[in-house]
Amino acid sequence: MDTGSAAVLLLVDFLVLVAMALTIGFIAPRCPDRWFARDIGPLKLIRFDTVRRYRRIGIPWFAKWLPEGGSWMGGESKASLYGIDAASLEAYLVEVRRGEWVHFLSAFTFIPLVLWNPWWAMVIWFLIVGVGNMVFFLVLRYNQVRITQLLRRMQR
Repeated sequence: MDTGSAAVLLLVDFLVLVAMALTIGFIAPRCPDRWFARDIGPLKLIRFDTVRRYRRIGIPWFAKWLPEGGSWMGGESKASLYGIDAASLEAYLVEVRRGEWVHFLSAFTFIPLVLWNPWWAMVIWFLIVGVGNMVFFLVLRYNQVRITQLLRRMQR
C-alpha cells in the first residue's frame, strides 16, 4: 500500500469513527434516565473501584486536563456538581453513568474497521480510540465511585 492509499484509508476510517462516536453521543442524552439509574454491565462497581486506586493511577490528573463534552450533543455537563443534596447527587450520578456508557461504547467503535483495514491501522485506531475513550471512562468511573460513597454516607 502506497502512502497516498494509506492516507485515504485513514481518512475514511477517521470519518467512520467520527460518525459512530457522534451517533452514540447524540443518542445517549435522549435515552431515559431510568436506563442509567443503577450500575449494570460494565458499570457495575467491583472491588478495584476505590478512590485510593484511582488516585494511585493518576485519574485526578487526567480529570483536570480532559475536556468536558457532556453538553455538546444535548446532554448535561459533568464539569461540576448540580448541588450537594441527595437528589442533585443522584441526578449527577445518572449523568456520570450516561457518560460512562458513551465512552465505553465509543471505545469499541474501531472494531468494525477490521473489515477493511490492515493490522497496522487497527493498532493505530485501538490506541487512539480504544485507549483514549478508556481514559475518559476511568475519569467518569472515578467520579461515580466518589459520588456513590458520598450518597452512602448521607444515607447513614
